[in-house]
Amino acid sequence: MRRLMVTLALLPAAPAVAAQTPQPLVDLAPHATAFHDHVGPTTRASGRAADSAPAGYMTADGQTVSVSFSGSYTPDAAVAQSYVDFLGGLPHGSELRMLKVYIATPAEVQDDCGGIDGTLACYDPSNDTMTVPGEQTADDGSGITTSYVIAHEYGHHIASHRTSAPFQALEWGPKYWASDELVCLNTIQGHLAPGDEGENYLANPGEAWADTYAHLTYPRVHWQFTELLRPTGASKAAARKDVLTPWTANVTKTLSGEFVPGGTQVKGFQVTLHLDGSLRIALHGPAHTNFDISVSSLGRDQGHTAGPTSGDVYAARYACREVHSENVMVKIVRRHGFGAFTAAVSYAG
Repeated sequence: MRRLMVTLALLPAAPAVAAQTPQPLVDLAPHATAFHDHVGPTTRASGRAADSAPAGYMTADGQTVSVSFSGSYTPDAAVAQSYVDFLGGLPHGSELRMLKVYIATPAEVQDDCGGIDGTLACYDPSNDTMTVPGEQTADDGSGITTSYVIAHEYGHHIASHRTSAPFQALEWGPKYWASDELVCLNTIQGHLAPGDEGENYLANPGEAWADTYAHLTYPRVHWQFTELLRPTGASKAAARKDVLTPWTANVTKTLSGEFVPGGTQVKGFQVTLHLDGSLRIALHGPAHTNFDISVSSLGRDQGHTAGPTSGDVYAARYACREVHSENVMVKIVRRHGFGAFTAAVSYAG
């Protein structure tokens, strides 16, 4: 036993693995954009060296972004600042200050982001973290650049901080862009797959949104997603609106009229939908009367109410347009009684 212990004591210690040096981020347009990323929880393999502590770096407009490095890299403040400077130069709002950037080796990124071959980055909405590589251009001839990948990931971060009720902006895209691209209609028809990060990745409007956002900075590069969502001047303008002046809530339009003896039995109104969302019509008429609501669009009946009073409510959780400006006809139908009424119409816009 003593002899064995001495022998072991004399064995040389295993050499420590030297940390790699990350590269400063270079703003470089890609030759191609066919890459895969992932939206969802990340997993960090056990047994790796400890990550660096997060540190804050400031953008030109005064927002602070948190950056940390994998333990495989030697933390470098200049490199971290280069990533934050690039992010600060992208179209953004106040959501930038909520972002956390985790810089890892390409192999670690692939492992952490789901282990699928070719995965170059990921975004975890649960903690606002993008996991991105610390090396700048793929060495496999693909033509992908890290700056493009980061722009795409930031598109996910924007969507994560936008509301598009009743849809999830992270999966469907933010309100103005998704409405311009008729995402709701195309999803109903089975052409799109919101939130699908697997087999139908290229038909996922959440991913197409993120790539449209990247195309705002790199407009003349390949489009790998479904042709239904290929960027146009209109869709890019809508995307900029989602970034800079995002949608926040439904608008309300109040319709009013009056039924009088000897007059018409139906009062008709028109509401034009420019965005997809929900539609709610709340009728308020005199006591002891019975007025109903009837709704149609594009020449088709979209439903009606048949309550016993004039306090009916018509509600469609998903009001998905078939054309970009869809006229909805709202009719108030007199069943019994007379008097003035109002109908509050709540819709996305």
